[in-house]
Amino acid sequence: MSNELTLTTKVVKSKDGTTIFAEACGDHTKPHVVFVHGLACAGSAFDKLFLVPELQKNLYLVRYDTRGHARSGQPKDEDSYVSARYAEDFDAVCDAFALTKPFFAGWSLAGAIAADLCAAHNPVRISGIIWLAALPYMGDVMGIVATPLVLSFLPGISAPETASEALSERIKFCQTLVAAHRLPNVPFADLASWIGASTHLLPECAKLLLGRTHDATRLKEEAAKGLPLCIIHGTDDLQISGENVIKEMKPVFKNCEDHLLPGVGHILFWEEPEKVAEIIQNFVTRVTQEEVSSDLATDA
Repeated sequence: MSNELTLTTKVVKSKDGTTIFAEACGDHTKPHVVFVHGLACAGSAFDKLFLVPELQKNLYLVRYDTRGHARSGQPKDEDSYVSARYAEDFDAVCDAFALTKPFFAGWSLAGAIAADLCAAHNPVRISGIIWLAALPYMGDVMGIVATPLVLSFLPGISAPETASEALSERIKFCQTLVAAHRLPNVPFADLASWIGASTHLLPECAKLLLGRTHDATRLKEEAAKGLPLCIIHGTDDLQISGENVIKEMKPVFKNCEDHLLPGVGHILFWEEPEKVAEIIQNFVTRVTQEEVSSDLATDA
């Protein structure tokens, strides 16, 4: 696997004027997949996954820093973090890269953006959902799928009493991105990059985005109608319980597949990029073929 990643970069302006930093690579003539990172991270977290040759060959890969994070704008008012703003950011990125009904791939907290996209558009403008160790939506399910450990970090990230606490909680948070048995072997440069990205999330922005709420009604409606979902999770995730996500959400989705990767933690696409890439590629291929077959049947 090559260590060089060539990306097309765009700074996109969302509907409310917030700037969104976005990047892309791969073959634009192939299916489009938009990857969105989790809390206190950045789009650069996907580097190892984007370097997988088969993904670049068979898909068009897009990623962006969510509002409040990394290289995107950091508005500090409550209205900037309501559901509609997240859908508008996604739409702006899709427009900028001329994406056609892309797949949405949300990691961790960003999994909840799928609910924003369903709430904003009827019919939906995505071909399917890929949840990467993801939180399904903001609300009651968070207490079911999020671990006590990750929940214990949130006060220090969103409302630290001192600068020392703000940094120490971010360091501990980033150390739990990988499975515990893998942490000693994480290169310092990688860990430092995760911690560095986390410091770009200001406490006031963290408080606003963590405090936002969801109406998951439209997500569940689309799920019942057959919106495809691929759940990918690690068995050793210290932040989100994959077993609980599957238990809660698989019965809701008519068209759902799930994958639990043994010994893998929260940042599963960094720990096992080739395996995660294979699952994503197979899911996108299956759904795309099903769409083509459905269109041909309709035309007939």
